[in-house]
Amino acid sequence: MTASDSERAQGRASITSILVPVDDLSAAIEFLRVEGGFELHWIHPADAPRAARLSRDSTTIDLEIGTPRSQTIRVEEKQSPARFLDGPSGLRIEFVPEPRLTVPVVVEESALYPGDAEGRWHTGRAGMEYRDLVPTRFGGAIIASNIRIRQGGPVPDYVHFHDVLFQLIYCRRGWVEVVYEDQGEPFVLHAGDCVIQPPEIRHRVLRNSDAMEVIEIGYPAEHLTRVEPVMTLPNGPTPNVRTWSGQSFVRYDQNSRVWNESSVGVLTSDTGIFAATRGLAHVELVRLDASAKHHFGSVGDGHQRVIVAVDGHGRVTTSATEETFTEGGTITLRPSDEATITSDTGMTALQVVIDTSKDPSYWRPMV
Repeated sequence: MTASDSERAQGRASITSILVPVDDLSAAIEFLRVEGGFELHWIHPADAPRAARLSRDSTTIDLEIGTPRSQTIRVEEKQSPARFLDGPSGLRIEFVPEPRLTVPVVVEESALYPGDAEGRWHTGRAGMEYRDLVPTRFGGAIIASNIRIRQGGPVPDYVHFHDVLFQLIYCRRGWVEVVYEDQGEPFVLHAGDCVIQPPEIRHRVLRNSDAMEVIEIGYPAEHLTRVEPVMTLPNGPTPNVRTWSGQSFVRYDQNSRVWNESSVGVLTSDTGIFAATRGLAHVELVRLDASAKHHFGSVGDGHQRVIVAVDGHGRVTTSATEETFTEGGTITLRPSDEATITSDTGMTALQVVIDTSKDPSYWRPMV
């Protein structure tokens, strides 16, 4: 049985390889085997070899005599220090550690960012359009995005999960159909609804309305999105209360939404996310009647705040200034700073407070 026959006997109906031209076949084979840990499958022809096949992990390389060009082969090893080895025919092997969740040092700020009328959009994953609500991203620690899909219909998404500490999805306009691991059948988020996506919960976006928009807030700002290779959704509801890195799933909608009077003309609604995240994040909605005011006081050290004008507009007053707070605009506040928003004709604001005072390993294993 040949090496190729052996490969197919192991279930590989087809073989995809990377062609690498070399000027010294023997030297290239030796380098990849000894230094790179590759396995030699075949060499051809025996009397004057011109080609060879090697593989490591799920990567197959076909070497052929030809004009060499620089070729880097990256080998990812868990907890491996970064290093590289240069070999013959322009070959280089890079050894890199497995990607892991990292959280930049928070840069606290108090700022006001523009709303819908001045927003800049760019295309991101699965054809969705993104707008940075906080362009500084607190130094790379927290991201706040307005995401939209203009045309309704099926979304070209796939089952995936995120390597994060915290992630909120708030439906701002229209509706979106989603499905989550262990949460039963797909359901629809309407404007005003939200969910949290606990670390590594499998999920998929299925369909959306025309002009659908959501607000996504995540900690840290940059993270890996991984494709789920095995699980299909829906996978049925879990019989027990399930957690992911200590967080439970929250679905906040009209069935769970409760409004409480905070002051004259002001209603607030707690989403239950504080308890579900063991205190990592607090998320509430504030609804103001025309001319009503709401004060955002100081918070504990290391607690970062993002306040978004979901709909409506008004003014925001701090100790230093009074400025226009436009629809889709965003306020950030340092822990010790305070602000008051005044509605013009009615406004709904989304406030998210994230506790960055603790080491990230407090919230989940950092491996």
